[in-house]
Amino acid sequence: MRKPFNCLVCGIKVNPDLVHYACYRTCGSLECQTIYKRRSIAKADRRRQRKRIEQLKQQGIDLVTCAVCKQQFEMIGYNHLKTHGLTTEEYKKLYPDRPLLNSRMKLQRGKEATKRSHYLSYEGKKPDKKLYEFITGCLIGDGSLEKRSSRRNARYAEGGSNQKYLEWKYKFISQYFSCSFKERVSSPHTKTGKRYQAWWLRTKVHPFLTELHSQWYSDRKIIARSMTTEHLTEFALVVWFCDDGCSSGAVSFYTHAYSYGEVEFLAQLLESRFDLYGSILKNKKNHFFIRLNADSKRKFSKITAKFSIPGMEYKLDF
Repeated sequence: MRKPFNCLVCGIKVNPDLVHYACYRTCGSLECQTIYKRRSIAKADRRRQRKRIEQLKQQGIDLVTCAVCKQQFEMIGYNHLKTHGLTTEEYKKLYPDRPLLNSRMKLQRGKEATKRSHYLSYEGKKPDKKLYEFITGCLIGDGSLEKRSSRRNARYAEGGSNQKYLEWKYKFISQYFSCSFKERVSSPHTKTGKRYQAWWLRTKVHPFLTELHSQWYSDRKIIARSMTTEHLTEFALVVWFCDDGCSSGAVSFYTHAYSYGEVEFLAQLLESRFDLYGSILKNKKNHFFIRLNADSKRKFSKITAKFSIPGMEYKLDF
């Protein structure tokens, strides 16, 4: 038989016969189990940290010492200073001559800073009218601007299975920004869990893209109406269609990501600018899309005939 014990969190005496067998350190309440687990994880992290520090010492790597507790680290960061009730700025004011990073971490930070600022030395073309048109078509379609909370600037990103088409996009946008173009397996889909072999285009972060991000994103991607009105040319329209269009049967623009008001705005722009008329319809999932009528399909085919885009021959020749 197990002996009674005191919960290591709340301190009450526990009869082991009245709690689950696995609860041999706490009273079994959800709150106490959560706190105990958190403490155990923190304790294990401290053990791993001590072991790592000993390994670094044996390798002869220099370390920095916390002025408060005298523990040694490669970097004295926010999480450690929080245990002393200090922020990084407060620690710097109290101990202005104490370093926060060892030499190896300083070198690593310097390399990261150089990598982040690579756009400053990239000898690409300055943003021009053609780039705005291209970006407008891409962002209405499949393109995205990624901005992490840890990064100051945004980057353009897109992935898919059509290698020729994405390679064409890569060659176009790399005239302006440093880019990468790679084949890799995607992250698991949020709903299905499936992974896909695809081609991925990404630029380096850039202030120009950060400015566009502020126009095209709220809590989701939206239509930047001012930029779209100014830069939705025939070229931008064809890029949008290559991304999100279908020409089998009727010509359709699949605007599934947007609200009815946004799709209505796009439909009105197609009418006023290109004399293309159609209907706003809904699919089975209540997503909106635009379908051109027969006369507008013929007009649109004359527009697409002006452009030759690799990988998109099957869409543009109708």
